[in-house]
Amino acid sequence: MKLKQIAQELDAKVVCGGDEWGLVEIKTIFASDLMSDVLMSDRDDMLVVTSLSTEQSVRSAGIVGAEALLIANNKTVSDGMVVLANELEVVLLCTRFPKYETCVKIGKIMEQE
Repeated sequence: MKLKQIAQELDAKVVCGGDEWGLVEIKTIFASDLMSDVLMSDRDDMLVVTSLSTEQSVRSAGIVGAEALLIANNKTVSDGMVVLANELEVVLLCTRFPKYETCVKIGKIMEQE
């Protein structure tokens, strides 16, 4: 599925991601607030969903090669997170929905695929 589909369904704000962010293909979702778990993942075309709004979340997404990082619970995204996401070429989004509801909504999109 395209990242644009996810963003639309979640009414997500794209904080950074360049001109082609909507065309990014997502095949795997990894939801966790434990970045140590994220760092253990080995998946392609991944979206990381977390409610942990820190530079460490962005760094972890970059290390595992995630295409995008979605911050749940309407958390504030810092300027440092934006700078780091741009450097690591990770699309950074945020949504008002809690992490669980975010995952349920994404799951429904995946079922339609």
